[in-house]
Amino acid sequence: MNLDSHKTYATLDASDIRFGIEHLPEQIRIGWEETRDLELPEAFKRATSVVIMGMGGSALGPHMLTAAFFDRLKVPVTIINGYSLPGFVDKKTLVVLSSFSGTTEEVLAAGDEAVKCGAMIFAISAGGELAKRATKRKWPMYQFDPGELAKQPRLGTGFSLAGLLGMLERAKLLKVTGAEVDRMRIAMGEVIDSCAVDVPSKENPAKTVAKSLTDSAVLIIAAEHLVGTAHVLANSINETAKQFATYFTLPELNHHLLEGLTYPKTFASKTVAFLVQSNLYNARTQKRVNVTADMLEEQGIAVVDYVTSGNEPLEEVGEVLQFGSFVSYYLAMKNGVRPEGIPFVDAFKKAMGK
Repeated sequence: MNLDSHKTYATLDASDIRFGIEHLPEQIRIGWEETRDLELPEAFKRATSVVIMGMGGSALGPHMLTAAFFDRLKVPVTIINGYSLPGFVDKKTLVVLSSFSGTTEEVLAAGDEAVKCGAMIFAISAGGELAKRATKRKWPMYQFDPGELAKQPRLGTGFSLAGLLGMLERAKLLKVTGAEVDRMRIAMGEVIDSCAVDVPSKENPAKTVAKSLTDSAVLIIAAEHLVGTAHVLANSINETAKQFATYFTLPELNHHLLEGLTYPKTFASKTVAFLVQSNLYNARTQKRVNVTADMLEEQGIAVVDYVTSGNEPLEEVGEVLQFGSFVSYYLAMKNGVRPEGIPFVDAFKKAMGK
């Protein structure tokens, strides 16, 4: 399939997906600016821990944030993908309920539990039942209007990231400046300039990477501040391109995964490793990326490298988020699938019922 064919995109009804991808920096701008007006209880500043409840796309922004600001967060932050809160949650815990739709049953259940624990609660949502409960119970909330920018949770990572980032900054639990957010958006804009649809395949790095990943299981490998964006890319390839992808982190994978690639013998021939390298990694981690690539190739696994170009973690988070979003989109084109639909996820939800 020709990645440069605009007729192909039209027949696949992918315009909404592409529009959302190309406007991720705008989501970041809106989320950051709107949270400048948040009025938060003084008690938020005295929180001794933060627990973020979210599923799927609604948990991706939080993961990017906790990875990027690992060394800046003033209190422990835990992300939970499920129904129940950790046992340590009490009145000094800030529980963040993150649900794009506002109808995520796991998040709503956790909200009920948070009330019983007497925890502080903050909601991030585009509406739905979560927004109704927040309004009724007077929970502080960032309610965003995704409009045409994000019609699905996986396309709304900019809102969830910036919304959470802005709230934590306002609560004095994380120090970050508007200038850093601007530099992140600039980095994302540079990726858009080089990877947009009208940039020919030979000059478009995202199209080149998508071609290299086609018809393979994808192992995404990253470290430190980019672990969250590796998670985002894996989810995007799963949902948008309908292709298997998962992510691993360095240095952890060096202690087990290399042995696990021996069997089945046919595994290597159908697998590609996508390695994200950064000059901001710990020096030993940078060496691990190179040695890991060599050993993967020795085992017959193709390796695709991506080297970031930012000067600070948040810049590179934006860069990889934007680049990975394009890669998943172009993979959908190569696979000949409709990227906007998630039929199996929808069928599962229907089978689960109320």
